[in-house]
Amino acid sequence: GRMGDEGAAVYNCLLCDSYALVILGILPDRKLARGTKGRGAYEDLLEEFQLAKCGGPGGTNVMMLACPTCNAFAYRYELNQVAQGEFLRQGMAVLTPSVLVSFEDGQSPPLYRDENAGSDGKPRWRLCQGVGPAGLELDRSRTGRLHKPSLAPFGVDVRPLTLPEQLRGPRELSEAVHEACGYAEAMHVESADPAAALTRWRIATGERA
Repeated sequence: GRMGDEGAAVYNCLLCDSYALVILGILPDRKLARGTKGRGAYEDLLEEFQLAKCGGPGGTNVMMLACPTCNAFAYRYELNQVAQGEFLRQGMAVLTPSVLVSFEDGQSPPLYRDENAGSDGKPRWRLCQGVGPAGLELDRSRTGRLHKPSLAPFGVDVRPLTLPEQLRGPRELSEAVHEACGYAEAMHVESADPAAALTRWRIATGERA
């Protein structure tokens, strides 16, 4: 049989405010959930996985991730799976500070499983642990990015970002994103406290914009 299913969570890129999925690891095997006892044990394992990978409720887990949108901006390419995969393989992707999304106060970020894994069909991400949308709507780029308007019912502000006048040209935005990514990476790497680094970065970039 195939490998276990991958578990994913939704993250929000703090630079461009897009939402995408990040794979967190291999979920506990569903075969363990046999009988009442097995089901209970399996649910405990899922919960442990969620806590280990997503952190407890209310924690801001800042991760440096290769946001598909920021990479498309910074490298001026059409956003698609091939371009995204190419950049990730070459280790050229820019990393931006991102946080895992919790959809309810006091709850850890929820976990999702692709119910179509192993088939050729489109991924079908369904909630498998925690509190959140039952299913996720991905956009057409096949990069794990979510169709943002689909998150509106769950309290996500889906209005497009308004750009300052000096960033309206295609080159200007791209340069600014590239610079901000580099700055954020440097801040993050040097710091023992990612959340504090992030606050410093936000203040600094906010002042510059």
